[in-house]
Parts: sequence; C-alpha cells; structure tokens
Amino acid sequence: MAWFGQGKDTIEWEEFRADMLFFKWPAKEIKKGAKLVIRAGQKAIFYANGVIEGVFEKAGSYDIASEIVPFLSTLKGVFELRGDTGMRAEVYFVNSKELLLPWGTRQRIMIPTPEVPSGIPVGCNGNLILEFRDYQKFIEKVVGVKDSYSLEDISERIMGELNPVIAEAILGGQQSIGVNALIGLQQNSRKLGQAINVELDKELLDFGFGAVDVNILSINYPAEVQQMAERVAGQSFVGNVGKYAAVQMADSFDSPGGGNNIASMGAQMAMGAQMAQQMAGAMSGGASKSAQQPVPQVANFICTGCGISITASAKFCPECGKPMKAAVAESTPGSDQFCPACRKMVAGKFCPDCGTQTV
Repeated sequence: MAWFGQGKDTIEWEEFRADMLFFKWPAKEIKKGAKLVIRAGQKAIFYANGVIEGVFEKAGSYDIASEIVPFLSTLKGVFELRGDTGMRAEVYFVNSKELLLPWGTRQRIMIPTPEVPSGIPVGCNGNLILEFRDYQKFIEKVVGVKDSYSLEDISERIMGELNPVIAEAILGGQQSIGVNALIGLQQNSRKLGQAINVELDKELLDFGFGAVDVNILSINYPAEVQQMAERVAGQSFVGNVGKYAAVQMADSFDSPGGGNNIASMGAQMAMGAQMAQQMAGAMSGGASKSAQQPVPQVANFICTGCGISITASAKFCPECGKPMKAAVAESTPGSDQFCPACRKMVAGKFCPDCGTQTV
C-alpha cells in the first residue's frame, strides 16, 4: 500500500504487513520535482524496457532528478530530453528484511529402511528464513502484472519443493537408512536442517529467492513407530536401576502421602537392585557356571558270562542272565523287549532288573 500525501510526486511505500514481499508504484511516469522515499528494510528498484535500471537501498528521501536519475544509465538521457514531462519507468519497492515462513510437510514422506523397504512415513515442521537474491528473476518469473505480492503467495511454491529436498537430506545419498537412525533424527535436527537449507536454497534461486536458514521444530512418525521409540528409550532408562529408583523416589514425594512412602521406596530399590543382579548373573555368570560343571561319566558294567557291556542300572546280563560287574565300556543298544515279570519294555534278551528272559 502506498500513501501519496504530496500527490504522485512522492514515490514511497508504507508497509502495512510484515510478510509483504514487494509493492509496485502504480504510476508509470516520473516527473521532475518528484521525490523518492525509502524506509528502513526497503529497496527501491527502477525497472524499464524489460531490465532493472537501478537498485537503491539506503533509507532516506531523495530528489529524483538530482539524486536518482544520474545513476540510471539508459534513462538519464530520456529524462533530460523530455523535460518536465518526465520519464516512463516502473518502480518496485522490495522488502529487504529476512522473512519468516512456518513450514510443514503436508503428508508424511516415505523413507525406505533395510527393515521396511517400502518405507516408513516421516513428517516434520519448522520455520524457514528467506530473502531476495535476484530481483530480475523474481520480477520476470513470479511478479508478472501484479501490483503486490506477499509471502503467502509464494508459500505454495516453496512447500512444493520441500518434500523431495527433505527426503534427500534424510537419506544423505543412500538408498535407505536404518530404523534406529530414522528414529534418532530429532537428535540431529540441526544438522538435518542445514542439509535441507543447502538444497532448498538451490531450488529457490530459480525464481530469485534464497533460503537463509531452516529450523526443524519437530519430527513425527506413525503412532506405532513412536510407541516403539518410546519403549526402547524406556528400556534403556530402566537399565540404570539406580537412576530409575532415584526418579521414582523423587516422584513419590509429589504424590499424596509421599513422605510416608520412603520405606516402601527403599524396598522397591532393594528389589530393583536384586533384579538387576539376577539379570546380570543370568547374562554373564550363567554360561560360565555351566561351563565349569564337569560332565558326569556314565559307568558301564560287563557281563561275567558272555562279556557284553551294558548300562550301570543292570544287575543281570540281558543276553545270558549272568551277574554283571563294574567296568568302563561303551554300551551296546539293543532292541526293545517285554519283561513278563517286571512288565516293562527293556533292551536285550533278559531283564536287567530281575534277570527274567524277555519276550
């Protein structure tokens, strides 16, 4: 919006919105005696014959004929020839301040992982800090015939560039990343924001803008992935039993009757410590203990009659019925037979318990 308190002889722009990118002075003819007013955070661009004639940045009030026209190379002669009729030129006032644009992924981005090749959906949001880089490109590719342009008018275009840029920054040139790295993105959000900023800046330069900084406020996942991350974090926290017990005790003081729960908390701490010791013993000492125990040797017996060897539980030879004597030998398995006396299925021709011939 412009205010023309001195008629159209004063060329100025009184900003009324912080997110306005530029304002086009409505008159196309500049007369002698006109003044140019530039406020802090503005730039005045003289545009004629399809090109930028000059850019003026310093805040202040200027006489067009004596302080501005001498710097306009192609328009200087035209202005002098036309005299009081002035010259035809367009004046754009540009917001030269850094512009803040909140951003967020419209839909989650599918990031492939070795565990889930089809991808895990990831969303994020934050703030972009933008600035003008090339006025000529912006006027030619974006402005067109519009008299004003706001940050909201180009936000759709910027958001359209974000999703592929974010995906490339997360993957870092790889085909996929591990689930643990994906869940840990929030911890590296500053580094990720810098990577996004580099790539986004290249894309925005195509229409005269630039990305100064990208801030990531939060990274979100589907509820299932979020719950898994919280469960893993909880398990790693409880692994430090002393820390867990200390926090539990601190929380108990805030609960009703918390001051009377110290004895209970002490018991819980003792139980927690005992559980930790048992878990540690199971993981570290269990294997070594079983390795230290000797493997018992199986004692064999040999038949005093036919000489065959059988297990130690036999009193009589299952082949000939003679008594057995202790010996160290390998047992010879036999086929299962039925003992009429013991009513058991045994190996051999005679029952090793009662000496009865088997059937």
